[in-house]
Amino acid sequence: MNYHTHRQRLVEWVRSQLTGLLSEEGKKLGIHPPGRYIDAENEYEILRGISPVERFPTGVLYPIYKGAEGIDPASEIQDDDEEETSTLDADLLEKAAEPPVKRRRYIPPSSVGFSFFVRGEKIELKVFCSAVRYETIGVKDNYGVTRDEVGRFTKNEWQRIPLADLDGEVKMFYAPACEKNLTNRETAKERETVLSGRAGIDVLWRPFADGWITTVSLFNTYELPAEGDPGNLARLRNENSLFEVGLRCIFVAGEVGVYPRVDMRLLSDEEQELELQYKKRHIYAVGHGAAVDWRQKKKGNSGSVGEIRAEFFPSVEVPQVTADVVDSDNKTLQIAYLSSVDTLKSEVFDGLDQFVSGYVDWIEKQKLLAASVSSDEQEAAKRIIKRMDIAASRMKQGVLFLRKDKLAKQSFALANQAMLDQMMQYDRSQGKIKTPDQYRWRPFQLAFVLSSIESVVNEESNFRDTVDLIWFPTGGGKTEAYLGLIAFLIVWRRLANRESGGGTTVIMRYTLRLLTAQQYLRATRMICALELIRRKRPELGKEPITIGMWVGAATSPNTLVTAQKAVNKAAGGNGTAPMELVVCNCPWCGEPFIAPKNYVVSPMEFHFRCTNRDCDFGLSAGGIIPCNVVDEELYANPPTLLIATIDKFARMAWEERTNAFFGINGNRPPELVVQDELHLISGALGSITGLYEAALDSVLVQRGIHPKYIASTATIRMAGQQVRRLYGKDVAVFPPPGLSCDDSYFARTVPLSEKPGRLYVGYLAPMLGRKPVGQTPSNIVPLAAAILLAPEVVFADQEDQDSLLDAWWTQVVYHSSIKGVGSSHNAFSNDVREYFQRYLDEVNEAYRRGKEKKTVVGRRTARIAQLTSLSSAEENARTFACLERSREDPECLDAVLATNMISVGLDVARLALMIINGQPLTTAEYIQVSSRVGRGDTPGVVFTNYYRDQARSLSHYENFRPYHESFYRFVEPTSVTPYTYQARLRALHAALVITVRHSCRHMLANKEAGNFNPADASTAKAIDILKLRCLQADETRALETAKHIDKLVNEWKAEADMCKASKRQLNYQAPDKDKVTERLIHNHDDKIKGRWATLQSMRNVENTALLKPL
Repeated sequence: MNYHTHRQRLVEWVRSQLTGLLSEEGKKLGIHPPGRYIDAENEYEILRGISPVERFPTGVLYPIYKGAEGIDPASEIQDDDEEETSTLDADLLEKAAEPPVKRRRYIPPSSVGFSFFVRGEKIELKVFCSAVRYETIGVKDNYGVTRDEVGRFTKNEWQRIPLADLDGEVKMFYAPACEKNLTNRETAKERETVLSGRAGIDVLWRPFADGWITTVSLFNTYELPAEGDPGNLARLRNENSLFEVGLRCIFVAGEVGVYPRVDMRLLSDEEQELELQYKKRHIYAVGHGAAVDWRQKKKGNSGSVGEIRAEFFPSVEVPQVTADVVDSDNKTLQIAYLSSVDTLKSEVFDGLDQFVSGYVDWIEKQKLLAASVSSDEQEAAKRIIKRMDIAASRMKQGVLFLRKDKLAKQSFALANQAMLDQMMQYDRSQGKIKTPDQYRWRPFQLAFVLSSIESVVNEESNFRDTVDLIWFPTGGGKTEAYLGLIAFLIVWRRLANRESGGGTTVIMRYTLRLLTAQQYLRATRMICALELIRRKRPELGKEPITIGMWVGAATSPNTLVTAQKAVNKAAGGNGTAPMELVVCNCPWCGEPFIAPKNYVVSPMEFHFRCTNRDCDFGLSAGGIIPCNVVDEELYANPPTLLIATIDKFARMAWEERTNAFFGINGNRPPELVVQDELHLISGALGSITGLYEAALDSVLVQRGIHPKYIASTATIRMAGQQVRRLYGKDVAVFPPPGLSCDDSYFARTVPLSEKPGRLYVGYLAPMLGRKPVGQTPSNIVPLAAAILLAPEVVFADQEDQDSLLDAWWTQVVYHSSIKGVGSSHNAFSNDVREYFQRYLDEVNEAYRRGKEKKTVVGRRTARIAQLTSLSSAEENARTFACLERSREDPECLDAVLATNMISVGLDVARLALMIINGQPLTTAEYIQVSSRVGRGDTPGVVFTNYYRDQARSLSHYENFRPYHESFYRFVEPTSVTPYTYQARLRALHAALVITVRHSCRHMLANKEAGNFNPADASTAKAIDILKLRCLQADETRALETAKHIDKLVNEWKAEADMCKASKRQLNYQAPDKDKVTERLIHNHDDKIKGRWATLQSMRNVENTALLKPL
């Protein structure tokens, strides 16, 4: 099925409903004129029952408003730039306080235009403009109310009056005459009256370099009185607004050049590299009051720009990126083949060498290209090539390491076997049967494993202290890449350290609890596969290979008592598995859990149990599944792989039992730390996280392990700075970008001619605000209503009607804050339904009056759900399940209103339609969120609802095409500042407590806080390690940070000495009911205070302020 054409039909129908304009493309696709019918007697196009300003929210130039302050047509005082809370941690940021609001009166736009750079001996512009106006029909009274000839009130009807023919009114403009040497040029301006005197065209010529920066603009000439009767003003506004506005410029003579940008020499190294990589993504114009688009001249004109036009409803199709870039018959990518490396040996390694050689050969071609770039680009090209050479060298080193190291070879084979087993088992549980050779690594996944494998197990590796960052678009398979590496390390550690290879081997962290739970279930299958292998191989030890999830109480139980209550509650109900226990099905065979039979629970233990006798973990095999989610059970039996939310590590300062994760009972400490979605660790959360990271790293170093760090992201800028501040280490991005943004060898842009991309559509309604005011709806209402109705109108009577209707049936509506979700819920419950019915009535009226005698029924009610952190885990799980339902299912959702918790946690193949409310704070968030749709066979479409009063919304709207054609280029650098005074004041003391408490065994217990002695050898060493770690992260603040640590040490020592002198007990913590014991740390809301107020979770870093009453 050609989904691409059908998607375009849907968008064109929505465009026609919101602008009133039926484009030529829309006509070709069979779209009917919007909102109007032909009066048979007078052959007028008539708009009935609603004023044109209300009916068409975009593509309009409004009258000029007299008066210094202007008149707000919606009678609304708007926010100037009310920032919505955005990205990072959903649970943290959704609840952040709203910023101060600036107020001003809003004036709707009366002009539109664009600017471009043009050069040439002769410059000749042909400017086309078009618009329509509406006029009430009948005799109007003083208030603009229509009456018939005998004075009776009639339904409001408006006649559509075109002000230009179909091609538009044409005016010619010429560049000012000047000397051949381009001297003595001055700014010049031309003006022409057009559209029957109702509009004017201005052309402004500003000399620049060897040409002109030219601005072409169209403006409404009518001035609306500042005061008057409201009814009359409303009529004047409607009759003198210009609708369906069109403005385009054709270049008869002259050459359009790339729009001027900052000089390459003034850019940072990374910015220079981005300029080089995106050099073919030219920007030829910028919009003013609307977006702008351009078209190349016909073939034979060297591809130069021949036309520039204003776009009120812009769209850009962003191509997909593929990871399948190596010959599909390449045996080396088969996971089953690599699992045989222990037996095939040289044949497998020869294949791996050839795999690496393919990358090396491509790099050599890149070097030839680099030699041809301009002198300004040479240094940037050299840096790019150098990183690719290092990546290839590390891949070679990885293959050599596997060849020579027997344990590494065996571990690699078993890791591949585990990955294969879990993939096959998952497909079997879904009723899919594939042969082993059908399971393959994506090239970048295998390449990443090869490049990192040596540094993961060799503490003396040159790249041990390098953070390997997987950078790949969403849905590309980053998780499988690092899961393969984790499997390798777990096996290698067991083989290499027979007596000390147990315990927690890997710590894997996420920022969002929703994503943590999802990835936990994903990783559990791999751990199950490894455990089954261990049971058959005595050399892997007697301790089970397990996985644990360590998160807040809102997601999973912290205590065995809580877990038992959850099971009992479920058993007393319908027996359905309790959502707070996360695992609701056997992760291996998929059998649904029922309470209480699938749980081993008591005040002493908690385990999941599979009762399927055919399952490898069923009753015949003992029944116990190697996974857990209860904190107390994890402390008692540290899991091999610990998956946690990053904020949970704040508990290390409070909970001595967290020490279990860092090597007990003779086991080695963790050797690998994995951080997923690195871009989310920024802002306030990132700054606090950096200090806790310093503590965690210091503890592991003190215990004899220099851990390896791996991270992943789909969107990042200035990764080196962020990683340095967080981890005190260098970074290596994989795959390293090439000389072109379209090709890094392991990731290539798919041409639109081969596969549809994701379509982005811009919408801005100047007369509608974010919130409804009186009878005026919010800006999302017309858009959402049109999108709801579009499938039923556009795909009616189509051959594949059912499939097409379901393809774009459910709309995901994204908001930057919970506040926005609430507003949209009210809109969908009321105004959206009203507009939906209005559009539906218009469509059926047109069918009734036309040749097509049919009726569109329209969906009866809209089923709406929410996905936010305020919803319970059970409610969110139910919503996710409903999103999987097709249109025919009674539980199918029409709209889901969500916050940024979906930005990295929503992966439903049938979803292909989204509305983004307002331009998010960061481009990273915009990319991540919009990537949630179009992940299946149906190509996605994203409507961005820009806010009229938000500066960044207007800026992105006016630069819609250049932004979307290269939005990875515009990802903002992440802000992380852990060592500023404000951040240190919040958490440096916690880093000190964690470092000392978990590095020095005699300081671990709660009661040992009073034994603090900085002169003690182990304590002094721990403090020095922390200082060094802080120095590595931020050299510029190293001295003041070291002084701050010394100050904290002195405070702790003074507190301990004072308690000893007065014979009082100093604990790390004590409950409020304990009136005798002194405490070193306390909660912010504790009644009895200790020395330092300390975070229990990093989620509340913005909930309090560093203020003291005067």
